[in-house]
Amino acid sequence: MKITIEPLEFPLCVKEKLMKIPKISKLHIEFVNGKNIHFDKTNLSINEPHKVIISNDSSCIILLSYPNDNNLYLKDSLEIITLESIKFLILKML
Repeated sequence: MKITIEPLEFPLCVKEKLMKIPKISKLHIEFVNGKNIHFDKTNLSINEPHKVIISNDSSCIILLSYPNDNNLYLKDSLEIITLESIKFLILKML
């Protein structure tokens, strides 16, 4: 079975929102592009979400961002996380 992988560009609006958070530059931030994975000759495909990995020496937060959705989700619970909650988590990581 052939598989086609189409890389997606990380949404600039999400990056801009996160980079405006005070003191976030003191942490390691990695933006990982999502992918559309198509199984050729079928009607099946998988949308792998974009990932934002925010870490310091001892802890890590992974946020998910889906295409055409401006919300961010926690990887562990898939709950929508607000910008205020992200700010609070970042302050705890410093």
